[in-house]
Amino acid sequence: MNDTQLGRDMGFLAGNLPHRGSNTTNERAAAEYIRGRFASHTPDTELDEFHSIDAAYVLFSSYYAEFFIVALVAHWFPRVGLCYGAAVFLAYLAESMGYNLFARLLPQFETQNVAARFLATHPKRLLVVTAHYDTPKASFLTRPGLVPWARAGHLLIAACMLLVMISCAAGALHLFSAWTFPIDEAVRWCAVGVLLCASGLTLYAGASGQDIRGASGNASGVAVLLRLAERLATTPLEEADVWLVATGSKESWLQGMHHLLATNELDRRHTYFLNIDHVGGGRLCYIEAEGMLRPFKADAEMLAAAQEVAEEHGAVPQQFRCGVTDAFLPLARGFKALGVMGLDERGLPPNFRWHTDKLDMIDHDEVARAAGFAEAVLRQIAAGGAPERHTQ
Repeated sequence: MNDTQLGRDMGFLAGNLPHRGSNTTNERAAAEYIRGRFASHTPDTELDEFHSIDAAYVLFSSYYAEFFIVALVAHWFPRVGLCYGAAVFLAYLAESMGYNLFARLLPQFETQNVAARFLATHPKRLLVVTAHYDTPKASFLTRPGLVPWARAGHLLIAACMLLVMISCAAGALHLFSAWTFPIDEAVRWCAVGVLLCASGLTLYAGASGQDIRGASGNASGVAVLLRLAERLATTPLEEADVWLVATGSKESWLQGMHHLLATNELDRRHTYFLNIDHVGGGRLCYIEAEGMLRPFKADAEMLAAAQEVAEEHGAVPQQFRCGVTDAFLPLARGFKALGVMGLDERGLPPNFRWHTDKLDMIDHDEVARAAGFAEAVLRQIAAGGAPERHTQ
């Protein structure tokens, strides 16, 4: 695939299609296009259908608002409120780590992943390269000036949840019973007020958000996948199987990656995930750690492989703390994973989740550089030691 084909692929995904919103007909059209492009390089191509939630913002805003009920219960029964709040908080943490708990109660809609497999003659490891192809919605919370504060907002929300539980514990232990001013109640309701504001803002942002083209996020990553398909068809890896997976419904809280992990028995020792996301501009980076509430560090072996070829491709190490990518779930599950992104001086992709993420803002040289870097990392990992064959 030449650079002209890179432009054609991004042109279809972010030009012909006005958006690729999760669970929409446009997302399906993008999936069919990707499958057709994969099929021109390997017959082992699959459109893997599943069902996904559509409104992750409803899920998380519900968690925030639930602490109002916790505070009400704690007013009369602080021990019960503490136990209830702890259960809600643990469920929230689990949901934040990609485990579908209350998400199962939300309406489910059809979506799909698209996979192409290149199988080696003597495989010793499995390399899974991912890039989501759906697009987010732009809202007032994704304004360029507010996005750098996303992590601080999430930390504040978690802190308020903890304050509610601490106040419940203080009430259960009667720590402030001798005080004329009920400080535990005051702290509790101040924290609940913040959480209710966060719930309302999240609901409004989700409901009023507008679909965007998603040229860099993530038509550029899919174009890299398609280039890798051609490269692997002409110059295959002899000692590693490679799966190229375009994930759907990533913007519905990583549902495509969740489905991929849930439906394949992958050996954590010998499976490597390389995720490509937002490589249409900025400085080419390999992500050392990502996550908003807590950072998950990239696999040391994959970092070493990236470092080995980074100088040749102009890539630098960086952390990504203002969002999550499809590398987040494998890292949280204990898999070996590494992300590749294009980031600006703020540590954010240019035009991140905003209306300006259009084709005319794409740096085609950066996309081609990202494809070369990703291929080099894959070949570096494949040329490593010789562990036992992975199980699938």
